[in-house]
Parts: sequence; structure tokens; C-alpha cells
Amino acid sequence: MMERKDVDLHEQIKNIADKNEWLIKLAGPILRELCLQFCSKNFVIMLTDSNSKVLCVDKSNDSEKVGILINLIKNRVYINKAENQLIELRVLNQNNDSADFEQVTYDYGNILNHVYTIKLNSEAKAFITLTLFKEEEGSVLNSFMPVICKSISNLSNMYRKNKELEIQNNFRGLLIDASSDGMLSVDMKGIITFINPAGMRILKIDKDVVGKHITEGVDFEPTILHVLKTQKGYVDKEFRLKSKRGVVHFVKTAIPLRDEKGEMVGVLDIFRSIREVTTMVNRMNGAQAKYSIFNIIGESIQIKEIKKLIKMAGSNESPVLIEGESGTGKDIIAQSIHNFSLRSDGPFVTVDCEALPRNLLESELFGYEEGSFSKKNTGGRPGKIELAYGGTLFLNNVGYMPLDLQSKLSNALNNKAVVRIGGFNEIPIDIRVVCASSINLEDMVAENNFREDLYKLINTLHIETPPLRERHEDIDLIANQTLNQYNLINGTNKELSEEARNLLHKWCWPGNVRELERAIEYAYCIAKDNIILPEHMQNKISKVNIKIKENPLMSIREAEAVAVVKALEHTGGNITQAAKILGIGRNTLYGKMKEYDL
Repeated sequence: MMERKDVDLHEQIKNIADKNEWLIKLAGPILRELCLQFCSKNFVIMLTDSNSKVLCVDKSNDSEKVGILINLIKNRVYINKAENQLIELRVLNQNNDSADFEQVTYDYGNILNHVYTIKLNSEAKAFITLTLFKEEEGSVLNSFMPVICKSISNLSNMYRKNKELEIQNNFRGLLIDASSDGMLSVDMKGIITFINPAGMRILKIDKDVVGKHITEGVDFEPTILHVLKTQKGYVDKEFRLKSKRGVVHFVKTAIPLRDEKGEMVGVLDIFRSIREVTTMVNRMNGAQAKYSIFNIIGESIQIKEIKKLIKMAGSNESPVLIEGESGTGKDIIAQSIHNFSLRSDGPFVTVDCEALPRNLLESELFGYEEGSFSKKNTGGRPGKIELAYGGTLFLNNVGYMPLDLQSKLSNALNNKAVVRIGGFNEIPIDIRVVCASSINLEDMVAENNFREDLYKLINTLHIETPPLRERHEDIDLIANQTLNQYNLINGTNKELSEEARNLLHKWCWPGNVRELERAIEYAYCIAKDNIILPEHMQNKISKVNIKIKENPLMSIREAEAVAVVKALEHTGGNITQAAKILGIGRNTLYGKMKEYDL
């Protein structure tokens, strides 16, 4: 059984050999050949590492004289002396990288040690020791040694450089393999020379296509053949190509490959599925639903009923129409439906039909092809309907959509496909539509201001959001939640006084929850102490009422504001009834409310 000391020594020797395996494999055969060529001479040759540890030993023959040399180098006194000499030589090499110290001779009486340095990048990494009798000195062998050692140094440097290149190539290979972009290259004959894992996944092919013509590898007409013909590439160009499995939709970049003479030798094709592109765009644009059913505050019967409807709508794919006054949280309900549905992992894409003029709204919804608006090659762009693929399209204020666009949207929803502006190809869509309107769409249909066919399409499920004035029991909950948010953000502890709460319950809240949240924010900013009092709740309404009492003479603008307030107070905040009293339309009244911050 080996002692612990012997085991440690054996392990140490093995580690040294493993670390220098490449040098042993490189230098060993050369030293063996040297021994064979000069077998008539009597010498021993030894390779050591930079720490004087023996890596390999060889001999010219099995003669008695060579045996004497072998016994000498095994002698502990000799070994210690030789190690000290090699350490001294290594120090000399470190201090001076000139050729003066590449060979040093040590005299042991009738025996000589010629020590040669193996350098890597001008640094001593190993030594070759030639041990022979003085009588052998001056032979051809001596003249061969510097050349052999220099050759080993050069080969070692080449090995290291090749190793570095191999590591770099492996790293580049890992980057290419890890890329989500598909990459495929062909030579000038159209033969596939390379394809990465993402390319195989996107094209649904395997590694066997390498070596085959591109037309054998894919089931559609390869655009890369046109690049081979014209020798002109392109960047981020969109392609819809017909294949046996339907239309394949890519964004592609083609790069001509050229040799050192500038001659084209092939093409590198970089491509990505349009679905992956839209997913990335939606992620970057924040096309995600932030709110869920848990963000809907209230314990009233109306709110409990809405939560039931959200769960019901989330359990199917049918279109949903959400109607209600401005500020009642229609957008939060739409997001809650999305997050409660099987499409929750998909995008939630919002389009505000009131905020965009007609021409911009069309391109925003349907997208456009390259050259649709000018002759410049600015590239096409997918519309929001396309971007919502696999998710939910939320059309806010859908009642403001022009009639001709309503017809186009109706066709897209019926055909489950869109045609971009300036295009001819139908692009399949997979969306769930949720619409919201503060205008009664049924009245608009009766007035021929909204298409009946579209109304029927988007109104499969209907949710009516109640105004805040009809659920007074929720006012305190919403006020507390809003106030707690500001306290948490700013590290304060402000509270509403009982008088301030009474004031909240007396107001009719024509702007609903949004107006209540603004009123709490205003009061929070005004109040310097931790108690919010009625005087801190001086919103636009109370200011107008004060003006009426103090000064009966008013400007036309002030009188108009008072008339709007009085009509809203009289109708309990009912927009339709207040508009009839004032003799104006609902949209005009909404405009006046926004103008006077009501």
C-alpha cells in the first residue's frame, strides 16, 4: 500500500505532466528522432518545465557510457545542483530576453551539461538539457541543438497562437449558436455551407441541408439566389414568401461575402420570423397589460358585478365592448380581461381612436408597405393589428373612428386578415378585440354615425361601467387607496379629516374616479400638516361657486363654466341629461368639462 507522501508525489507528477502535455507531445518526438539520428553518440537529453520539473528523458543508445550518464542525472546531488542552475538560468532569461542566455554550458569534470532555453513570446517556458562526455564535444550534434531548440520554440509559439484562435472561434461559435437570429450561408453555386440552430428552428430543417443546394433545403423560393445574381445585399428587409406550409413571413438581412481580392464568394443570410420581431417590438414598447382584476377598487354591488363579468370575458375569446362615462376605469377593465384570459402571455396593444387624425389612425391600425407615402425606400411598417398577434387589441374611444375605417376594420375582423396601406397581400391575424367608448354606440348607430355591422362584431359581450356618483360606498376606499400611495412614495402619514370626507361625498364627480384621484393628489400637495381639511379640497368647482357668491357679474367664460356645473349638479352628473339641458351634444359637453377641468 502506498504511503500518503508517495501518493502526494505521484499526484504532483501527474498534474505537472497534464499541464505540459502539449509540450511533451510537441517536443518528445523531435528529441526521440534526434536520439535515433545520433545513436552512435553517447548522450542523454532531458526536457524540463520552467520550474525545473522533469517532463521527459531520452537517450541515444543503451551503452554502458549512457548508463553512467543516466545514473548521474538520477543522483540527488546532481539533481539539486541542476535545478539550482536552471533556476539561475530562468532568472537570467527574465532579466534579459536577448539570445545571449539561450544556451549555457555547465562543467562536471569529464561530463558537460548544455542547457537550451525554450521560449514562448520571449519568455522562458522550458529547458532542454543535453548531457554528454567531454570527448563527444564538438561533434555535429552540438551544431544541431540550437536549431532544434529554436524550432521547438517556434512550434510552441505556433501551437499557442492556434490555441488562442481555436478559443476565439469556439467563442464566436457559441455566440452564433446562442443567437435568436437565424443564420445561413451559401457559396456562389447556392450550396448551403453553414446554418445555425436558430436558422434550423425557424426554417424547420436540420443540419443535413449543409452541402445541399438552397432550393433543396427550403420549401419556398429563396431570396438569397437574387443576391447571388445581383451581388447586392440588403438590411432588415421584410419578405412574405409562399411555401408548402403557407406564407412564411421574415425580416431578413443579406450580406455578400468577399475574399481578400474583393471577389464575391457567397452570401450570409440573417433572418428572423416576423412573429419574433413583433414580440420584441411589443416588449420594447411596453405593450403589456399592467392592471388586473385586483387593481379594481370597490365593494359596491356594481363593482362586484363587473368583476364577475371580467372573469366571464376572460374565460372565452369573444369581443368585448366596455361603455361608460370618462374616468370610470374602462382601460383598467380591458387590461384585467386580458390578464384573466389565456392570451395573458401575449401582447396588449392599445390604440386611442380619439387621439389620432384619420390618416394617422389608418396607418397606425393597418400599417403600410414600403413606398406607400413616398418613393424613398424607407421600409414598410406593421400596424397595431398585426403587432397584437396572439394577444389583445384594445380600441379605446372607438366611437371616434371614421366610418370608412370602421368598414375596413369590420372586413379585417371578419376575414381574420389585414392588408397594409399600399399593399395587396393579406396578412393573417390572431387577436382578441376589446373596445371602449364614453359615447353610447347604440345611439350613434341609430344616428348613422357608427356602422351597425361593426357594432354587432365588437358587442358580443357588454360591460357598462357605473359612474362614481352611483356608488358612494366606494369613494372612501378609492380616496384611501390614492392617499396611501402618495404616503408610501413620499414617506408621509397624511389622513383625511371627517369634514373633508363629507365634502367628497357631497360632490357629484362628473369626472368620476379620475377626478377623485386628482382631487386627493391636489389636497395632499396643499396640506402641510398630516390632516387634510376641507380648505385643502378647493378644486375648480368650489372656486367657481365662491366667485358666484362674491361677484354676480361674470365673464362669458365664467358664466359658461357655471352653467355646466349647475347642469351636472342638477342631473347628478348624468352627461346625456346635462347635455340636453344645455342644448349641446355629449362630445361638446365632454370638451367643456375638459376645458374647465371638471
